[in-house]
Amino acid sequence: MDATITAHLERLAGELKVRGWHAKVRVEPGRTPCLHVRNPEAPRMNDDVVADTSAYRWTWGKDIGPLSETAAVADRVMYVLRTNGM
Repeated sequence: MDATITAHLERLAGELKVRGWHAKVRVEPGRTPCLHVRNPEAPRMNDDVVADTSAYRWTWGKDIGPLSETAAVADRVMYVLRTNGM
C-alpha cells in the first residue's frame, strides 16, 4: 500500500512543482509517507500532506480532497499556504 500512497503523493508533488511550489515526498522506514509542501514566496508557510486509499489529508487529519482530484487538491493546498498578498 505504501507504494500506491507514495505514487499519489508524487502525482500531487508534480502538480505543485509545475505551479512553482516546493514539494518533496518523504518516505522513511516505519513512518507514513508524506509530502512536504512549501510556499516559494513565504518559506515559513509550509505543511505536510498524507494520503490514504481515498483522499489527501493534512497530517493533523483534515481532508483536503479525493485522490481523483489532484489539481483541485493542489489548489486547496496553495490556498491554505498562501500569503495575504497572493
